[in-house]
Amino acid sequence: MTMSNPWFLAALFAVLGVFHVELISLLLNMARLGRALPTSIADLYPEETRQKLRDYLAEGARVTVAQDAAGLALLAGLWWSGGFGAIQAWAEQHTSGPIASGLLVAACVGLAQMLVSLPFEAWDTFGVEARHGFNRMSWGVFVADKVKSLLLLACLGLPVLGLLIAFFEHQRFAALWAWLFIATFSLLMTFLAPRLIMPLFLKFTPLPDGPLRQAVLDLAQRLEFPVGEVSVVDGSRRSSKANAFFAGFGRTRRIALSDTLLEKHPSEELLAVLAHEIGHNKLRHVGKHLALGLVELALMMGLLGWMLNESAFFAAFGVAGTPTGMGLVLFGILYRPVGLLTGMAGLAMSRRHEFQADAYAAQAVGGAAPLQQALRKLGVDHLSHPQPHPLAIWLHHSHPPLVERLAALEQAK
Repeated sequence: MTMSNPWFLAALFAVLGVFHVELISLLLNMARLGRALPTSIADLYPEETRQKLRDYLAEGARVTVAQDAAGLALLAGLWWSGGFGAIQAWAEQHTSGPIASGLLVAACVGLAQMLVSLPFEAWDTFGVEARHGFNRMSWGVFVADKVKSLLLLACLGLPVLGLLIAFFEHQRFAALWAWLFIATFSLLMTFLAPRLIMPLFLKFTPLPDGPLRQAVLDLAQRLEFPVGEVSVVDGSRRSSKANAFFAGFGRTRRIALSDTLLEKHPSEELLAVLAHEIGHNKLRHVGKHLALGLVELALMMGLLGWMLNESAFFAAFGVAGTPTGMGLVLFGILYRPVGLLTGMAGLAMSRRHEFQADAYAAQAVGGAAPLQQALRKLGVDHLSHPQPHPLAIWLHHSHPPLVERLAALEQAK
């Protein structure tokens, strides 16, 4: 682990570079809270609401910075103390074979990361979110969600990781096999998750018969969008924030409306939101995102296959040899700047698709006003940043700023 090792320098740049880019983005974003608001949304934010917004975002920013700093400290501590090498040696002593040792290494590092993040997640949920009236989650639900997530990682994540290690240990063209396997697994989970995974965390109940259910089904039929089920999700058990989503394909396709969305929006706004979601499917946005994801996955697997054969890559972290399981863990560190760039491409596509789905919804419901009103309410109810900085948008925003969406919808009238 020396400065002459190019992998060491690359890892150092990856760790410190991403941390500082994120920090700069957050500071620039916070600095824009003092700007005058455009006339299109000024009425939404009286001074009392603006002060609440500033407090909420400032407190959330403190949690984010503290959590990122703690994660950086954990990484630096493991790295500079020779912890990665020690974990690898310990895993090899207590297991037999590269797959078992790799799984033990990944489990140890992943558990350490989870334990470091857990206090900050609790701080955000029961401190920031609760103080501003958003959190409705009990400690019991919080703990149960974490336990379920760990069990899912053990039941699904570890076998997937084990197969990846086996590919890179024993197969020619391992990167290709790994890409095919993960792509197939991801597609399979798209079908299975609505029925097997989501119900572990959310309670789905059929939307009761009545005018709203009939209006939803009529809209889906008119837009030639087959729906298997219309459900209400108990989102209020966790948060007062409202949302809606589609899940699954074919007969597993499910329209899900949070109970908080039903509480806060009249039927014409709900139908506009649903038309927006239907627009994503009708305009083939799901397939385009899937294709982009498969391209990024191919890039990841190609880089991973190259790095796993470079002993200097492991030496940069104080690890002897080229143990595949540890390589998968360390790869995530070096890939972060690349992932940031590819993520920006995906987010840019997503923002463009949001504009297109908005326009589709305006046409589908006979005007832009219902969706505009729904977006205005959601922006204020969620205390979303009204004018995020461009850098923050490029790095993290899958949706355009509210001002831009309202302006685009105005032109669609």
